[in-house]
Amino acid sequence: MDKYLIDLIERMLDTSDQIMEAGYDSSKTISWKALREAEKVDKADYVPQLILFIDKEKDKKKRGEAYFLLGHIAKNTNDTTALNYLIQRVDKETDKYIVSSLLDRIGDIKKPTGTNLQPLITATKNDKWLIRHSAIQSLNYSTDPDAESTLIEILDSSDNQYNLTYSNATLNRIGTLRAIPHLEKHLKSRKRDVKDSAKFAIEEILKRNGQ
Repeated sequence: MDKYLIDLIERMLDTSDQIMEAGYDSSKTISWKALREAEKVDKADYVPQLILFIDKEKDKKKRGEAYFLLGHIAKNTNDTTALNYLIQRVDKETDKYIVSSLLDRIGDIKKPTGTNLQPLITATKNDKWLIRHSAIQSLNYSTDPDAESTLIEILDSSDNQYNLTYSNATLNRIGTLRAIPHLEKHLKSRKRDVKDSAKFAIEEILKRNGQ
């Protein structure tokens, strides 16, 4: 793999200068600066190298940082190879923190119609809330009707306020007029976050449709 990528991942993992004491500024650490650097990488040529690295790497922390880097490259370049690879890795990882972080990265990437969303849809039903909530948000920037249908199903079947709030927030971005009757059911919720997020989603959907 390119020496720059190896060095960047190592810096992302470097905690040698993280000393918790009065006046400590995390924004000046090696890892913080490396993470901000990784967010700006936009070279699609790195994609095959990172995929090969992840496939072979046994250290989950290194894989986690590689996912972070690959996710931002996919976001910055709209590289569908990177996107599809990240989605298929959702079923491969077992650590809930790695999976949640991976889903968070996917949520920031545009997903054109035809993208295989099934691993994301399946993850919205995961019994671990950390994964489930990230999976709901991973459907952001999707143009596939299956994404909206999944969120509508959650609105109609769940009584978990967080499932509902995250679904409302995602529909705020990708919902169509079809979702409005399902959102309206939650306008009288006793949970303020559920009620407000449903209201904002309806307003945003209507605005997108010129109403």
